[in-house]
Amino acid sequence: MKRKLMAAILTGIMVGSSLIPATTVLAGDDVETLRVWVFGEGSTAECEAVSKALSEITREKIGVNVEIVETIDTEKLNLAMTSGEKLDLVCAHNLDQIGLVNSGMILPLDELYTTYAADAASMIAEDDLKSLYYNGEMYFLPNNADKARASGVVMRKDILDEIGVDADSITDMDSLHDVLVKVKEAHPELSPLVPSWIGGGMQKTFHIDDIYNGLVVLENGFDSSDTTITSQYETQEWKDFCKHMYEWNQEGLLLPDASTSTDNAPMKTVGFADFENLNPTKISDCENTWGHEFVYAQFVEPLKDTERNKGRWCIPAGCEDPEKAMELWNLMYTDKDVATLCAYGIEGVNYEWVEEGSVFRALDGDTYTSYDWAWPNQNILPVFEGTDPAVRQELEDFNNNSTPATSLGFILDTSSIMNEITACNNVKQKYETPLQWGALDPDEAIPEFIAELEAAGIRTIHEEAQRQLDEYLANQK
Repeated sequence: MKRKLMAAILTGIMVGSSLIPATTVLAGDDVETLRVWVFGEGSTAECEAVSKALSEITREKIGVNVEIVETIDTEKLNLAMTSGEKLDLVCAHNLDQIGLVNSGMILPLDELYTTYAADAASMIAEDDLKSLYYNGEMYFLPNNADKARASGVVMRKDILDEIGVDADSITDMDSLHDVLVKVKEAHPELSPLVPSWIGGGMQKTFHIDDIYNGLVVLENGFDSSDTTITSQYETQEWKDFCKHMYEWNQEGLLLPDASTSTDNAPMKTVGFADFENLNPTKISDCENTWGHEFVYAQFVEPLKDTERNKGRWCIPAGCEDPEKAMELWNLMYTDKDVATLCAYGIEGVNYEWVEEGSVFRALDGDTYTSYDWAWPNQNILPVFEGTDPAVRQELEDFNNNSTPATSLGFILDTSSIMNEITACNNVKQKYETPLQWGALDPDEAIPEFIAELEAAGIRTIHEEAQRQLDEYLANQK
């Protein structure tokens, strides 16, 4: 690898038809600069300021400068990955991970991880590495945030208190219905149940083990004997859910035209409740985002599945110094000062301490909009004002005490069934969201939905997925 590295530094690296330039340096500086792309919305000016402050630390600790680039635009990052733009360390959230592997766009990391990230490796359980491998090689790096998902509903606490309901009494769709009716009567200006984001966005509150985008699931992820592939749309739980939502839509309990709503945060304005994935940080996250007090009711217990354990960070194949990139990732994972700077910006500019080192508040005018869960290790970070720092340990306990999904670590290779997946996704766009928001009669629409999925090739997908899963599970034994 060292010989390849020296050749890359001297000549640049060809990726497709693009030439990645030799090592980038800051003006007037002969120190190498690593370019880091992360999921976030920080402005260019703020990212530059944070990069400058971070580089003062990284030059001393590992001998490199750092340039942070933030985007939530998946297409923009995809273009950067495919065009040969300089990239050294990438948060691959929302990218087609197996596509990155199959196209040779990212490096295998086994040797780099054990050699240049020993500090982080000593902190990470072996089970948490399962979902980072493809065909026996490690291509992604673990992310220490919520590694499991419980699910249920988040509700405004003030209104729930007003109508005299204890959140613990809400355990399923039937008991939720009774509460939504009371809310509609007490507050006709509100929509009792709203999407989580634009266009009918909804978190799943089902017991499935979702292997691939609802098209490939195990009906009960908590039952180790259930290894039969199906789709979410053929499970009885999902069919019952759609019936509830259709009835609730007729009763006026849902946001009007929820499946086509352009409101990206209705819980901030007109909503009483929405479906959410749940973990110990959920309530504080909602309160910081939406500005009300909230409580939750849990419908599904915590499940540790592959989706939440797929590592987010990778090193592109064109990286000129993968050893230093791994050292930087190791530093971001293990060094609290570095992690805090990356996630929250500069003390006195972007935030100030409420309790030194553990609790902070954002300053007026802060535009460094970063997502702490997207960085390598959320659990070494301080917390926003109003959140108990103990939540970090609670999240560790939540992760450790969750039930491992039957297929934990299994990644579906879609390369041979991509045509069928594309066709089935087109069918999903027609039916899934309208059904989940009660805009279609499930008695009529679900049979049509399943028939069109079958015509699009869902059974071919299932046959291939079953073959791969059976092989994976046999190898685990």
